[in-house]
Amino acid sequence: MKLFALALACTALSLVVIACTETATTTNTSTPSAASPAKPVDDLAAAKTNYAKDCASCHAESGEGGPVKTPQKEIKVPSLKSDHAKSRTDEQLTKMIHDGEEEMPAFKDKMSATEIADMVRLIRKQFQGK
Repeated sequence: MKLFALALACTALSLVVIACTETATTTNTSTPSAASPAKPVDDLAAAKTNYAKDCASCHAESGEGGPVKTPQKEIKVPSLKSDHAKSRTDEQLTKMIHDGEEEMPAFKDKMSATEIADMVRLIRKQFQGK
């Protein structure tokens, strides 16, 4: 009986030693799946936030503009979708946002040059389909 127990203990010890010294190699038997497409980055997200914060109160979320009451008077805000707005060059829109025009306030102290350029891109894309 002692001999059997000794043989069993030696076998168990041998199996443990062998298992601990072998390097395991893993094989990937599953077929690689197509990488999930990355979500598109919204490069105009900041411009959308700025539009909601600084522009939508007059031009509306839709860009349609319309009558707006200010503390001084009621003004008719032009639509960003109009042919007149579409005919403006990017440089003209940039200047208008930077310096203001008629009742529109200047945003040069609220937006950087990059933010203004992104706002022009947003207007072109979201409201004018360009």
